[in-house]
Amino acid sequence: MGQIEWAMWANEQAIISGWVMLTGGIIGLTGFNRLYIAAYSVAAGIFIILLEYPRGKRKKGHTIERRYQKYMTQVIHACGAITSNYYIRFVLHLLLCVPAVFQLPTILGALGLFIASIIYFVAAFHGEKWQPVGISTQGATSSSNQTVITQPPSQPPPRAPAHARPKRPSQPTEGDPTIL
Repeated sequence: MGQIEWAMWANEQAIISGWVMLTGGIIGLTGFNRLYIAAYSVAAGIFIILLEYPRGKRKKGHTIERRYQKYMTQVIHACGAITSNYYIRFVLHLLLCVPAVFQLPTILGALGLFIASIIYFVAAFHGEKWQPVGISTQGATSSSNQTVITQPPSQPPPRAPAHARPKRPSQPTEGDPTIL
């Protein structure tokens, strides 16, 4: 059984909490008391959505990027340790959720953000760190490990592993019996 990647769950929890805070803040602006908390929740929700929109690179497997993630990934990656350290995200989300608890429409987003901050603490405790998906963090050495597919497969599935397949000549010869 594999190890849980806590940061992936915290990212999903935080982005949904950001949307809920944004929606609760907009509802709070329509007639509830304490409009300053509603305006804060709108601003905090937008900030959380922008911070959490780029998914981090998974340790194993394939990371599916969100649409237009590459633009925000560059911004988040440029901020350095402030955005890649999960202890900092834990404290940031914990502090951002406190004012939103004091107005009814924003409580649900604040509680979701509190849960996301706890999950980020668990991720940081397990040694996880945010890595960008589309940006090479190790320089030119990581590009040599990439497999580049230049042609479509020549056999229909199921295929034998590449090392077990018989080698085919690239150009058939005149006396080849396989030419029809």
